[in-house]
Amino acid sequence: MFIRLLLCGALVTAAPSTLAMTLYKSIDANGVVIYSDWHTPGAQAFVIQQRSVERVHRPLPQAPIPRDTPHAYRYPLPWRGGPFRLTQGPNGSFSHTDPRSRYAMDIAMPEGTPIIAARGGVVVKTENQQAGRGGDASGNFVRVQHDDGTQGVYLHLRQGSVSVKVGQRVVVGSPLGLSGNTGNSSGPHLHFVVQRATEAGLVSIPYEFNQPVGALPNFALGN
Repeated sequence: MFIRLLLCGALVTAAPSTLAMTLYKSIDANGVVIYSDWHTPGAQAFVIQQRSVERVHRPLPQAPIPRDTPHAYRYPLPWRGGPFRLTQGPNGSFSHTDPRSRYAMDIAMPEGTPIIAARGGVVVKTENQQAGRGGDASGNFVRVQHDDGTQGVYLHLRQGSVSVKVGQRVVVGSPLGLSGNTGNSSGPHLHFVVQRATEAGLVSIPYEFNQPVGALPNFALGN
């Protein structure tokens, strides 16, 4: 009926009961402190509550997100016809030196080549009235906001050829306009760039076409 202090301590530590337990402390004739679950005259009562232990799972460290790496999406060629020649690629010394155009590609093609969306999204800006070099180095263009937050921009289009409106949703292959030679352009070509917004403004990011750009006569240089 009686248990000694040591055994009682073990009982209290391991007790799985969800109810409160009352123990009684008393001292026997030899001066030994004992605990019991049975009340005896003069014993001091203690109420013991079960304690639960909650395991804490520390979150796993997250791998850093690489910056300025090629996006997983591979862009289909944004035109119909060809194949055409790549006349200026990423970091091109002629005009691909600033953050907004560093990873752009220039594709030489005859004026009037159909330009199509290389990725789905919503048209957020267009220019359609510029003639020749005009006042904007981009010439006539279409800017499409992709669902992942990046933007595809199609520059130097023919005046009056842009066939989409701001707010319009396009899919891969949707007609956007016709290639031209407007703005800061040394010959008829398409300047295609993918950009993302940063605190410092829009910057170009690397991208890849899903097939190689062929090599035909370089219309941008007139041969």
